[in-house]
Amino acid sequence: MKKAFLLIICITFFKTTYSQSMEQKNIDPEIKNLTQELIDNGTKYNLEYLNNIYDEKLKFIRINKDDTVELLTKKDNMYFFESLKTSGAQPLNSFAEFHYADNDGKKGFIVLTRRMKQKDNEQEFLFNIYWEKMEDEWKIVRETVIVK
Repeated sequence: MKKAFLLIICITFFKTTYSQSMEQKNIDPEIKNLTQELIDNGTKYNLEYLNNIYDEKLKFIRINKDDTVELLTKKDNMYFFESLKTSGAQPLNSFAEFHYADNDGKKGFIVLTRRMKQKDNEQEFLFNIYWEKMEDEWKIVRETVIVK
């Protein structure tokens, strides 16, 4: 009986401590704002903005539900957005939940969840976006997206 009581107290303590630490998110405001701007422009297919924000050496890695991996370049990613724009597609969902972001003045990193409709069904995506400051401008050098 004492062991069960002690186990319940330990589980309750761990659950409370863990949920508190998860609520205290470490989110750098500059990187979060840059990412929100990316979302605002990307969801409306602002090609000029996207062309400027993505570095020429962009690597976009997509991990699908079936564990297949796709590697896209800036050109591939721009083609994706151009296709949506020219097809007259409705803007993408702008939902974003920011989990973590940091910034050392030269490099930034952010983890966020997005919901977007693709192929007639809404899906969740976990994004990791790597920012790098080049000539006083932030650029995206790598994005990894995991389809949930």
